[in-house]
Amino acid sequence: MGLFDWFSALSKGEEAAVAVHTPQLGGIKENSQIQGLDFVAAIEAHRKWRARLAEYADGTSKETLDHSVICRDDQCALGKWLYSEGQTFTGHLPLFHQIKAKHAQFHISAAQIVEMIDTDRKEEAVNNLLDGEFSKNSRDVQTLLSQLYMLINQHTAT
Repeated sequence: MGLFDWFSALSKGEEAAVAVHTPQLGGIKENSQIQGLDFVAAIEAHRKWRARLAEYADGTSKETLDHSVICRDDQCALGKWLYSEGQTFTGHLPLFHQIKAKHAQFHISAAQIVEMIDTDRKEEAVNNLLDGEFSKNSRDVQTLLSQLYMLINQHTAT
């Protein structure tokens, strides 16, 4: 599965196929960087939050997670891009605004899980992580980013 096929499958919500064929960062021959954002790296960074939060919940994490920092959607590479080059380059697209809103929701839901864990509501946190708002927001961010990548590539190819 090539990079374009990977984005295509992810943009359609075909998460099972995507998980099996996730491109290796650094080993991609095709360019996943557009206007200052590496789309594969951004998707993978947000996918890894599930494992980070699961480790935090089960006490095996070596990280100290702070919900007041995690809730900020302008601190990660994607967030910084959304508030700078992304806004300039794709801010005219309705899809951009969907991504920006869903990305903010993603960070809020991740922060809520950390807060649940910190206040001894681990079962609620794990349920949310596996099948709640966080899980939905995570899938949506990945799907929307893939759709944006596909849209940008369609416009630059024509």
